[in-house]
Amino acid sequence: MSDAQEPQERSRKRSRAWRAGLYLVPGYAVIRAAASMKETATGGMRTIADRHRELSERRVNPHSRTFNEAMALRAADALPLEAIERSCLQRKQVSMAVAFVSASFVIGSLGGRNLFGAFVGLLFVGLCCLFALKYEHRIWQIETGRAAPDEPLGGYRQFFARKGAIKRLFNPHLFG
Repeated sequence: MSDAQEPQERSRKRSRAWRAGLYLVPGYAVIRAAASMKETATGGMRTIADRHRELSERRVNPHSRTFNEAMALRAADALPLEAIERSCLQRKQVSMAVAFVSASFVIGSLGGRNLFGAFVGLLFVGLCCLFALKYEHRIWQIETGRAAPDEPLGGYRQFFARKGAIKRLFNPHLFG
């Protein structure tokens, strides 16, 4: 080994020993983990803020679009509305079927006094219901957009403000 590399090697060994010694101090690992999480969260928040700023600058109309505006912005090779509506309906039906199976799992877990299984099943039922809501909302937007093309497309608040929204949400549209 050359003479120039020897002091560098010694300093590396000292820094390794120092770091290893720090982990012997009670609570240092927790403090180090918290500092690492803070650094990670700070970078993540910066990324989210930058992305939000980029998206808000890119958006032309900050208000809700009308059905006609949405149709004008569609690509020429986009799927027809009927195909989108049919796809959303099929996905909603699959989500509801999986939610039903998960609800059966929850009932079985509660019968067997498996509270953790019931909790996980309830979370999955909730997730499936959120997917069903997403697809039903798209179907509702297409239907109301066709009926009133010059009015802004409604959000979830307008969807639930309508009478029979919950009934419509859990209707699988099996016949017709």
